[in-house]
Amino acid sequence: MRSFVRAIHAATCLCVASARNDIGEPYKILTSEELFGRLRNLVTNYPTFATLTTTQEWFGLPRAGNQNDCKFDTEYSGPSGEGCNNYVLIIQDKDAYPDDSDLQQLESRSDFYLSKEDGWFNPANTKYDAETHQKSGWKYLPDVFLSGAVHGNERVGPTALMEMAELLLEAAYCESLPRTRYRPQPGSTRKPLHDSNGEEVPLEYQWKEEVMTGKMCRDGLVERGVTAPNRQWLARLVSTRRTVIIPTANALGYFRNTREEDHIDPNRDFPFDVQKPTDCMQTIAGRSINELFRSHLFPIGLTFHGGMEVVAYEWGAPTYYRKDSPGQNAQEQIAGAYSRYANGFRNHVAYDFGTMNDKVYYVRGGMEDWAFAGSWDPDRVMPCQPTTFGGYDTAKTKYNNSTLRAFNMLVETSDIKEPPQNQLGKRTMPLESSNDENNGHIARNIRLALLAMDVVEPYVSIRTVEDIKLDDDVVPAVNLRRYDGKSHRELSPTVWVPHTLPKTTISWTVGGSFEIDETEILVGPWDLLPSSLADVKDGLYPSTDMIESLVRSEFTTVSASNVNIKQGIMGTSRWHKDGPAPRSRQGDQDDENWFGPYPIFTAEIDTSHYPEGTSLVVLARAKVDKSWLTQRANVGPPGLGSLSHIVNGRNNPNYFAANAGKVIRGKRDNWWYSNPVTVMVGSSADEEDLLDESNEYHAPSNVDTERHVRAIHINARMASMPSAMEKMHDEELPKATEKMHDEELPKAMEKMHDEELPKLGPGSSMRDEKRTAPGLGGSKSTDTSFNMPMILGVLGLIIGVGLLLIIRRRRSHRMRMGRLSNANGEDDGFSMSSYRDRTDDLDLEEDDEDPRGIQ
Repeated sequence: MRSFVRAIHAATCLCVASARNDIGEPYKILTSEELFGRLRNLVTNYPTFATLTTTQEWFGLPRAGNQNDCKFDTEYSGPSGEGCNNYVLIIQDKDAYPDDSDLQQLESRSDFYLSKEDGWFNPANTKYDAETHQKSGWKYLPDVFLSGAVHGNERVGPTALMEMAELLLEAAYCESLPRTRYRPQPGSTRKPLHDSNGEEVPLEYQWKEEVMTGKMCRDGLVERGVTAPNRQWLARLVSTRRTVIIPTANALGYFRNTREEDHIDPNRDFPFDVQKPTDCMQTIAGRSINELFRSHLFPIGLTFHGGMEVVAYEWGAPTYYRKDSPGQNAQEQIAGAYSRYANGFRNHVAYDFGTMNDKVYYVRGGMEDWAFAGSWDPDRVMPCQPTTFGGYDTAKTKYNNSTLRAFNMLVETSDIKEPPQNQLGKRTMPLESSNDENNGHIARNIRLALLAMDVVEPYVSIRTVEDIKLDDDVVPAVNLRRYDGKSHRELSPTVWVPHTLPKTTISWTVGGSFEIDETEILVGPWDLLPSSLADVKDGLYPSTDMIESLVRSEFTTVSASNVNIKQGIMGTSRWHKDGPAPRSRQGDQDDENWFGPYPIFTAEIDTSHYPEGTSLVVLARAKVDKSWLTQRANVGPPGLGSLSHIVNGRNNPNYFAANAGKVIRGKRDNWWYSNPVTVMVGSSADEEDLLDESNEYHAPSNVDTERHVRAIHINARMASMPSAMEKMHDEELPKATEKMHDEELPKAMEKMHDEELPKLGPGSSMRDEKRTAPGLGGSKSTDTSFNMPMILGVLGLIIGVGLLLIIRRRRSHRMRMGRLSNANGEDDGFSMSSYRDRTDDLDLEEDDEDPRGIQ
């Protein structure tokens, strides 16, 4: 019998770490040709998460250079011409956001790079109506801008961004496996895949391949020092952001290893504080960056340079020399975090940080100030009229009120513009902020760029229920916003707790921020929430209806019990100068290993007063970084308040900015919400059966020393419990029947009374008119007698309608719950729970035969 393991090794494995033996090797500065080759490999290996294009293809820009430049770039199928292309890598989850405008625009013009695999974009012959086109929530996906080599001879940035992109995509790919929600069963309706020979891959075998591929992939990351919490963090960054990387903005200068692009400095080429309209947008580098900002809505960005070692922010323009910028408190806090996480190494201290005017020097036409203030300081912006490359449309340097409000910081990476290899760091523990030999100019700027992606937007995540660890609530290639509220409910992690348990402990964390001003959890019956938690038209989460329901309904609010409020805040994040707080409840190292470098908030909810069978929704929420609203006394220009996207987006409930279809909207109540978690309040009589089933399916559970169940995770992605989920269905049905009795049946009877009964004819009316009969003495008296057969017929009709409604409700419920069952349901859905690290308990026999005959 052919070996299953041998077949697995014959399968295609896209894991970079498993495919190369470079663990512990030092980084090296990449050439233009090497960058090009690795960019191509990324989009080939990770088509779900990576898109490659050029500004020539996307925006119709010409190339800079001549026939002797970038001659290696011969396979590109875009506009022809001499010189160098300016490549752009977009990292985002295309399965989760298939209707993103970036992808739609590129689809028809990127045949070479963007048709490697079916399903990159919309399925063939699929048409989206206007409402469906918005449902993924793509317009609210935060944009991140990362630029390397605006000056071509400053060499650290492109390689750091390339190495960061590979690490991100590898982690997202690992975390996405296996791509089924539950183990496929015989009779599954999921569409089979085909191998490289075109042969159909049986679903069960395909699932095993994905499990083992994922394990090898994750093991490779662990060997490089990327732990499970860090892997999940990287996957979150891929799945919840749109990151636009232009590795060599000055592609010609990088190829030639010269500062300028054909003798013009690209970082003096932006229309901010310039003196002549012909002094801006002269370079293809400048125009490429301008087009990327015109087509996105960036709250945050980084531009990598070299020649000193500093992180610098606004102001850097001579007009505002010795002035603080609006939002400087926020910029200073973010820059300080960049410095700490990047850290130092031998003979190199952590980055200094401050304003460009103080730490570097002022310039006219600098990209950083332009990206920050071009939309709200019109007196500094001059429409450009360059004469190079046949000119450039003046309208493209006239900006709306939203385009340019980014914290786009300058990172001067190294004193030497191309430092030696022994100063670049090693491919070991890439996410650990250390000052040992593993750190270096490449290693520390990988981390710095990841931090920028993280803080672009806050997030809240529930991590444990009654000490059962829930894998992170973001799974690559899954987006709950694409479904209605039922899918939020069905796909949420579901934990069963006995009704006799007096308190249920919830733990959660907060990321993407610095100071956690307030945080709490909300708990209440799912039935009190609207049918959709995200807006049905555009995917905004949480929807207005959801927030209003939380306000109106009888939801219980519980504050964190382990906080020590200092200076008006409840906690601090991993990026804060004081580190994350609070931490584990009792210094529990296991907790800290699971949560990673995040604050850990805990609270107890009383589940015992809810009836058995109640399905509770638990949400965590937080308010963050309120101190960013405070302005400095020496701000210039004065009196304008907070002006950046990143400050207003998290602290101004009325904020609204839009550009190129993308939107930044303040939270209506200033709260940032987690994804939901379901807690099922069950009967203690079911404990033994549930415990037996949890053991059979290796489901995560919490059982005390007397074998009393405290909690069981019944729908873990790799350990779902079909009988428990069916039980959940059976317990919810009586509530539906009760609701039918109390609400819908009376409505049916009223409708029968008003509409259906008159159709029986006037002789059988049961309305309020009085029927009379002759009485004694010839007088007329009221006769209240009824026609008994008619009464029975009407009652039978009413009962039939009621039963029909109940059956319809039950059938709808069974159809909905059937998608949760691994016995009879669709297998192409996903759980919000990420892929569990344990595969030892799974039935993966080594002697399983591959029906395709792979050896």
